[in-house]
Amino acid sequence: MSMFSESLRAFLKPVAAYLDDPAVTEIMINGPADVWIEKAGKLSKTAAVFTEEGLLAAARNLSQFVGRPLSEERPRLDARLPDGSRVHVVLAPLARKGTTVAIRKFARDKLSIDSLLTAGALSPRMARLLDAMVGARLNIVVSGGTGSGKTTLLNIVSRFIPDEERIVTLEDAAELQLQQPHIVSLEARPPDKNGKGAIDIGELLHSSLRLRPDRIVVGEVRGGEAFHLLQAMNTGHAGSLTTVHANTPIDTLRKLEALCLMSDVGLPLVAVRASVASAIQAVVCCERFRDGTRKLTHIAEVLPLDAHGEYRIQNLFSFVPSSRDDDGHIHGAHVPSGVAPTFLQQLQLAGYAEMTPAFFEPATPETIAKKTETAKAVYAEPSTQVTKNPLLGK
Repeated sequence: MSMFSESLRAFLKPVAAYLDDPAVTEIMINGPADVWIEKAGKLSKTAAVFTEEGLLAAARNLSQFVGRPLSEERPRLDARLPDGSRVHVVLAPLARKGTTVAIRKFARDKLSIDSLLTAGALSPRMARLLDAMVGARLNIVVSGGTGSGKTTLLNIVSRFIPDEERIVTLEDAAELQLQQPHIVSLEARPPDKNGKGAIDIGELLHSSLRLRPDRIVVGEVRGGEAFHLLQAMNTGHAGSLTTVHANTPIDTLRKLEALCLMSDVGLPLVAVRASVASAIQAVVCCERFRDGTRKLTHIAEVLPLDAHGEYRIQNLFSFVPSSRDDDGHIHGAHVPSGVAPTFLQQLQLAGYAEMTPAFFEPATPETIAKKTETAKAVYAEPSTQVTKNPLLGK
């Protein structure tokens, strides 16, 4: 353990047990005497207590290590702990209860689609479709609310990218854990204490286009860089992946539209919408439910704009809740829509011969074995055994 790690751990001693607990996915310090954790997707308050001086010292220690300013002039900090966990700090008086810290813990286990299947976060056919869409080099956006598992899902989906491809990743704070051998990782940089030297995702995107990427993976789009990413997707960089904060497929497209307009591109709205609709082929939505579980709620195809210039999507698979038991657990099923995507031939040409209209038909007890035969050969059906769920960090 490095000297910095030991020093920071000493400052964070009141929450050291939660840092060491692999079942805890997030630690939220809302001031010195108000500490919460997320475990199995649910929040609970702890008895941990800091002193204001100790908590502020920990924040400054972290700031010094990462070389990013944290002061009255710059009271916000994005950083990473030595193990890769993401940290965000807000100082008083912006944080009214005192120094506020959120620690999103780094998943130590290698992520896989099998863990999601076992946890019931998606169905075998959905897993096979995600595999096929990545293999066919579709541009895919993963969306969801805060804490819904977007980055985790992006990590898992990105594992379908072939090892022989060159991947360039762009992030504000590095969280992606791609497993391929040929990866170029770029990370944005905030301004220094003099307000200079900032490098944002948009600038990194321009660099990435000159680094001969086979795929571009953006951890999250939050601003005007969305327009430049869509332009890259529309001009030969197929198979790109990113995430965005949105709850439904249509909301995802509208959010991308709003982010594009932040770039001052000077294009009429219908042109921006046309760019969004032509660049993105599929949207994958995930959600954290009230029982703490995280599931894929939609895999949807993006269609061309309608005659009125409005977005159109067609759901390929959706999660349909059916009941809630006495323990508060939500039950339901991932249901195919019965409509085959327009990119079906593209999937077949990429080598996924089982992608026929029958693959997207609703399953019945009599036909489910036949229609998912290939998918089951690749991904086992979820078992009743309780195992680790990477979306929950357990």
